[in-house]
Amino acid sequence: MTELPIKLHEFVADVSRLVYPARCEYVNRLLAGEKDSLIIKEIQPKYGINKRQANGLRIEVLAAIKSAKECRQEHIKKVKNQIKSTITWLKKQQEKLKTLPNACDLKTKRNCRSNKRFAIHQKKRRLYLLENKLNHLRDKPIEVTIGQKRTQYLTVGSKGESCGNQIAQYDGNNIVFRVPYALEEKYGKYIHAPLKFPYRQEWIKDAIKNNQALTYRIYAKDLRWFIACSTEIPEPERISYSPHYGCIGIDINPHVIGYARTDRDGNLKEKGQIKFNLHSKRKNQQLAIANDVCNRIVDLCVKNKSPLVVEKLDFTAKKAQTQERGTRYSRMLSNFSYGKITELLIQKTQMAGIELIFVSPAYSSIIGLVKYLKLYGLSSDTASALVLARRAMRLSERIPLHNAYPIMNIGKHVWTAWYALNKKLNKQLCLRRHSYFSFSHRELEVMLENEFLAIAKKGFSNKRSRTSRVRCKSEGK
Repeated sequence: MTELPIKLHEFVADVSRLVYPARCEYVNRLLAGEKDSLIIKEIQPKYGINKRQANGLRIEVLAAIKSAKECRQEHIKKVKNQIKSTITWLKKQQEKLKTLPNACDLKTKRNCRSNKRFAIHQKKRRLYLLENKLNHLRDKPIEVTIGQKRTQYLTVGSKGESCGNQIAQYDGNNIVFRVPYALEEKYGKYIHAPLKFPYRQEWIKDAIKNNQALTYRIYAKDLRWFIACSTEIPEPERISYSPHYGCIGIDINPHVIGYARTDRDGNLKEKGQIKFNLHSKRKNQQLAIANDVCNRIVDLCVKNKSPLVVEKLDFTAKKAQTQERGTRYSRMLSNFSYGKITELLIQKTQMAGIELIFVSPAYSSIIGLVKYLKLYGLSSDTASALVLARRAMRLSERIPLHNAYPIMNIGKHVWTAWYALNKKLNKQLCLRRHSYFSFSHRELEVMLENEFLAIAKKGFSNKRSRTSRVRCKSEGK
């Protein structure tokens, strides 16, 4: 991207104003169900543009319609999650209302039951509005907003054309634009100006040499005109080794990223944390901080020539629950730039020749807490990062023998045992993360003894499966 020469400012402004009504008409007629080929034939003579210029409009319009449809589906999904979260909250609060004492709150001086009924009433109103909104989104036709596009102009390239583009031809030093038919009286058939791209100029020259397609987008920003060039870049040489020789796993959290590097046997070789703060920062500041963090991670991968392992997360459902959760949780979730960090990691690892692997995050936290937290003296995020790195290496994570108890099913997947252990330790025993440092293996085993004895009395086959370990200590055995 670079600033457009002043000589071309008036020309691109006239072209942008010329194609804007054509773009709007194209959108409206496509949404009305008319055929694409018929619209192109009628728009070209009407607005005085050639076929290639009309093709640029077509690509813009189709992309805008596709984006609008995808946004509509995402909006429907978000509203569904909000309805689900609201219904769950109502059920819990209605059950809580039954056991709530008929007393007054010391702070507000109001009756507790009356306050709770009022909150339930307001939440029911919200549920009614959300259901109506969902029905409206399902029935309403798609609307595409073009916006203020009088300051934008797109020229689409092709491989079969000289310099990769018939409308805008760039030879590395000068750019020549084909003037639309409607503006030939004012500018002539062609208009040219010197142009240099300050960043990655060699990529553009290689693309021109290899007869690749080059697409140019001209747009206005802050009372200045810019031109951006897009083309296929050469695939960089892969410098990272196979995941079987070791990986670097990272666990992304709102304020810290924990990383762990493994050797070929899955043992820990290096660990650390990268702390950052995005709270109360402007958008550009957040982007700069995330960029620095990703650079440190990629530099670590380049230094060790190891692939990078990231957990694949989706926060759509959690972000829909912000009104039913506390202010602190909502603020934390809104400041969590997981999408931006992963997007930057994809770009930087591709440029550096590092393999990026996405793995499932299932039970990575509980596995790290139970197996590796105390073993290596790790924090919870670095322990999870170690689990993710081992998962990318296809290494098994069997449940430890001192935590095994006969609640898992023989022959089932190993995650079945981890689900049962996670449910017992976190939901029933309410263990916090820092408590895993203080409890010994024997204490955790005693906590599970009651569950063990209840099942042992019913009878249990002392067999070991390939996916989990089970131990029996009942009397007489």
